[in-house]
Amino acid sequence: MTDKEFKRLSRSQLIDIIYQYQLQVDKLTEQNQELERGLEDKRLRLSNVGNIAEAALEINDCFRSAQSAAEQYLEEIKAIREETEAERQRILAQARAEAAEIVSKAKDHR
Repeated sequence: MTDKEFKRLSRSQLIDIIYQYQLQVDKLTEQNQELERGLEDKRLRLSNVGNIAEAALEINDCFRSAQSAAEQYLEEIKAIREETEAERQRILAQARAEAAEIVSKAKDHR
Protein backbone atom coordinates (compact mmCIF):
# COMPACT_ATOMS: atom_id res chain seq x y z
CA MET A 1 0.00 0.00 0.00
CA THR A 2 1.12 3.50 -0.73
CA ASP A 3 1.07 6.42 1.69
CA LYS A 4 -2.04 7.84 0.00
CA GLU A 5 -3.90 4.58 0.41
CA PHE A 6 -2.95 4.43 4.09
CA LYS A 7 -4.14 7.99 4.63
CA ARG A 8 -7.56 7.11 3.22
CA LEU A 9 -8.07 4.18 5.59
CA SER A 10 -10.20 4.60 8.68
CA ARG A 11 -8.79 4.22 12.15
CA SER A 12 -10.46 0.81 12.61
CA GLN A 13 -9.03 -0.39 9.29
CA LEU A 14 -5.53 0.73 10.35
CA ILE A 15 -5.95 -1.00 13.70
CA ASP A 16 -7.06 -4.15 11.89
CA ILE A 17 -3.97 -4.00 9.62
CA ILE A 18 -1.71 -3.47 12.65
CA TYR A 19 -3.42 -6.37 14.39
CA GLN A 20 -2.88 -8.66 11.36
CA TYR A 21 0.79 -7.63 11.20
CA GLN A 22 1.16 -8.30 14.92
CA LEU A 23 -0.33 -11.79 14.42
CA GLN A 24 2.20 -12.42 11.67
CA VAL A 25 5.04 -11.14 13.86
CA ASP A 26 3.90 -13.41 16.70
CA LYS A 27 3.64 -16.39 14.37
CA LEU A 28 7.09 -15.72 12.88
CA THR A 29 8.55 -15.23 16.36
CA GLU A 30 7.13 -18.59 17.43
CA GLN A 31 8.50 -20.27 14.29
CA ASN A 32 11.87 -18.67 14.92
CA GLN A 33 11.90 -19.98 18.50
CA GLU A 34 11.00 -23.49 17.28
CA LEU A 35 13.79 -23.35 14.71
CA GLU A 36 16.23 -22.15 17.38
CA ARG A 37 15.22 -25.05 19.65
CA GLY A 38 15.67 -27.49 16.74
CA LEU A 39 19.06 -25.99 15.94
CA GLU A 40 20.15 -26.24 19.57
CA ASP A 41 18.95 -29.86 19.66
CA LYS A 42 21.01 -30.62 16.55
CA ARG A 43 24.03 -28.88 18.04
CA LEU A 44 23.61 -30.95 21.19
CA ARG A 45 23.37 -34.14 19.15
CA LEU A 46 26.49 -33.20 17.19
CA SER A 47 28.26 -32.45 20.43
CA ASN A 48 27.19 -35.82 21.81
CA VAL A 49 28.38 -37.54 18.64
CA GLY A 50 31.74 -35.86 19.15
CA ASN A 51 31.78 -36.95 22.78
CA ILE A 52 30.85 -40.51 21.80
CA ALA A 53 33.59 -40.57 19.17
CA GLU A 54 36.11 -39.29 21.72
CA ALA A 55 34.93 -41.89 24.23
CA ALA A 56 35.25 -44.62 21.60
CA LEU A 57 38.82 -43.53 20.89
CA GLU A 58 39.63 -43.55 24.59
CA ILE A 59 38.08 -47.00 24.97
CA ASN A 60 40.11 -48.22 21.99
CA ASP A 61 43.25 -46.89 23.67
CA CYS A 62 42.25 -48.68 26.88
CA PHE A 63 41.71 -51.92 24.95
CA ARG A 64 45.09 -51.54 23.22
CA SER A 65 46.77 -50.99 26.59
CA ALA A 66 44.94 -53.96 28.10
CA GLN A 67 45.86 -56.14 25.11
CA SER A 68 49.49 -55.08 25.39
CA ALA A 69 49.51 -55.79 29.13
CA ALA A 70 47.88 -59.19 28.54
CA GLU A 71 50.44 -60.09 25.88
CA GLN A 72 53.29 -59.00 28.14
CA TYR A 73 51.82 -61.04 30.99
CA LEU A 74 51.55 -64.13 28.78
CA GLU A 75 55.16 -63.68 27.63
CA GLU A 76 56.27 -63.50 31.26
CA ILE A 77 54.25 -66.62 32.09
CA LYS A 78 55.82 -68.41 29.10
CA ALA A 79 59.32 -67.40 30.23
CA ILE A 80 58.62 -68.53 33.81
CA ARG A 81 57.19 -71.79 32.49
CA GLU A 82 60.32 -72.40 30.39
CA GLU A 83 62.56 -71.62 33.37
CA THR A 84 60.49 -73.92 35.57
CA GLU A 85 60.67 -76.71 32.99
CA ALA A 86 64.45 -76.30 32.71
CA GLU A 87 64.74 -76.43 36.51
CA ARG A 88 62.48 -79.48 36.63
CA GLN A 89 64.62 -81.25 34.02
CA ARG A 90 67.80 -80.37 35.96
CA ILE A 91 66.33 -81.65 39.25
CA LEU A 92 65.04 -84.81 37.55
CA ALA A 93 68.45 -85.48 35.97
CA GLN A 94 70.14 -84.90 39.31
CA ALA A 95 67.66 -87.23 41.05
CA ARG A 96 68.23 -89.94 38.43
CA ALA A 97 71.98 -89.57 38.79
CA GLU A 98 71.69 -89.85 42.57
CA ALA A 99 69.37 -92.83 42.23
CA ALA A 100 71.78 -94.52 39.84
CA GLU A 101 74.62 -93.87 42.26
CA ILE A 102 72.62 -95.30 45.17
CA VAL A 103 71.70 -98.37 43.12
CA SER A 104 75.34 -98.76 42.07
CA LYS A 105 76.54 -98.54 45.69
CA ALA A 106 73.89 -100.99 46.77
CA LYS A 107 75.06 -103.50 44.15
CA ASP A 108 78.66 -103.03 45.22
CA HIS A 109 77.80 -103.76 48.88
CA ARG A 110 76.20 -107.05 48.13
